[in-house]
Amino acid sequence: MKFFRITALVLSATPLALGALPAGTVQAFDSPLTGVVIAIDPGHQLGNSNSKFAAQMKQTKFNGTIVKSCNTTGTATNQGFPEATMNWRVANDLKKILESQGATVHLTRTMNSSNSWGPCVWDRGAFGAKVKANLMVSIHGDGASARGYGFHVIAPAKIKGWTSDISAQSRALANSMISAMKTSGVAPSTYLSNPLSVRSDQSTLNFSNVPTVIVELGNMRNKADAARMSSSQGQQFYAKALAAGIAKYLQR
Repeated sequence: MKFFRITALVLSATPLALGALPAGTVQAFDSPLTGVVIAIDPGHQLGNSNSKFAAQMKQTKFNGTIVKSCNTTGTATNQGFPEATMNWRVANDLKKILESQGATVHLTRTMNSSNSWGPCVWDRGAFGAKVKANLMVSIHGDGASARGYGFHVIAPAKIKGWTSDISAQSRALANSMISAMKTSGVAPSTYLSNPLSVRSDQSTLNFSNVPTVIVELGNMRNKADAARMSSSQGQQFYAKALAAGIAKYLQR
């Protein structure tokens, strides 16, 4: 009988359990995340604020509870550093970490440009199933009062016919992200009573058919959070914390 050694995951996480994946998905691991497919959604796009894409931004769809538009511009730091750019850079840092562990990683958008728009939130939500991902993480930055700081995670509420099949596992993913990010040194939100929010209004979550969460990495209006989110070192810090959360979920 041949045995395969499973090495430690990022940030000293414990080995990945095969039971986290559908039966028959993986026969053996050459690397900790071999056989795992992960979808990463860098929220927004620089071109969403471009007037030539106004018609695309005005598209709407019912998301199971309410009608929402295609996408938004996102927020920015007080110095003008765009959320879309922060999301993009963290997503690409995260992609490198996960791929170094053997995972296959797909991003919902392939560029960060003022001459590109979307994709719409319903396409982002459906993306995980499209690429046959085991999970999807949507990366964002918040735009709250400057006094508050810290991260929070949004999981989908259970909506019959929409998220009934993923709500429980999405909640588990959210809790894993919260636990790992705290351990990694990312402070939970000071302006929310709980770093976990379960919401029924988020199209990116409601259109998903794989376990998914939105992670608001910090408050871009807060001076300390903004400094970290704007720097390459800070972006790598967030990426490592997100990777640890994904690893923790897959260990279940």
